[in-house]
Amino acid sequence: IRYIEVKARAEEGDIALTPNEWLKAKRFKEQYWLYVVVNATTNPTLYIIKNPAENLKVQEKIEIVRFIVSLGEWKGKGVKA
Repeated sequence: IRYIEVKARAEEGDIALTPNEWLKAKRFKEQYWLYVVVNATTNPTLYIIKNPAENLKVQEKIEIVRFIVSLGEWKGKGVKA
């Protein structure tokens, strides 16, 4: 079994893996392959990396998503107890 993640870019540059993709790479190790296609729209070139979790140095980028409910919204829709 081979698990393959494919990332394509119009030009060359950094690629981003989701937390789920990175966790799978760490879990499946030798069975996990990262395929990176650069210059996808003009002259596609494929790079293949076996076991990216062990073979690549990554920079962790932490992004937080929150949903803000305004005072007027929750107070106007809530029932005072």
